[in-house]
Amino acid sequence: MNSEKSGINQSDQSKPKVRSYQDLIVWQRAHKLALELYKLSKSKKKSFADWEIWRQAISSAFSVPANIAEGFHSHRGKSFASHLEISRGSEGETDYWIVVLVEIGQIDKEKGDLLSKECQEIIAMLTGLIKKIR
Repeated sequence: MNSEKSGINQSDQSKPKVRSYQDLIVWQRAHKLALELYKLSKSKKKSFADWEIWRQAISSAFSVPANIAEGFHSHRGKSFASHLEISRGSEGETDYWIVVLVEIGQIDKEKGDLLSKECQEIIAMLTGLIKKIR
């Protein structure tokens, strides 16, 4: 299996070098996406209603790397996979909020498409890692 698809950062395919959740490429990308959304939100003028949508998007985005970290440290095997499934669902929710932010004019379509593509890639990586663990 391609290490990028499984979200594992490893130089030797036979010996994974995962000592921390931060070694997981999927965590790195999810964390980067969450920070990008947060920074983007700070640059926009928002009504109260707009801010509520941003809050939802940011919350679901940060939930992804947080659940990866929690599962990595407190669980193993199938239980870790359950945390990854929660992360995958939260990434799908993040993608939805990005669609909404584009439709209400808070994010331009081109940027929204790039962010949604990143969400889909993170979902695929989480799926690969879940399959690898199970």
